[in-house]
Amino acid sequence: MLRNVIVVRDNEESVKNAIREILRSRYKGHEVALDLTRITDKERKREIMKKLTSF
Repeated sequence: MLRNVIVVRDNEESVKNAIREILRSRYKGHEVALDLTRITDKERKREIMKKLTSF
């Protein structure tokens, strides 16, 4: 099984692209790994992670 690494930056466009990529990968049967290291604010990182893990 393939694993896709999705890099998420601290802007809304990046979050929308990550959601789109997660849904596309799940449909194809691939695993997804999120790279949130470019987000420095911990509270913002937690908020984005909650949003992305719901998919």
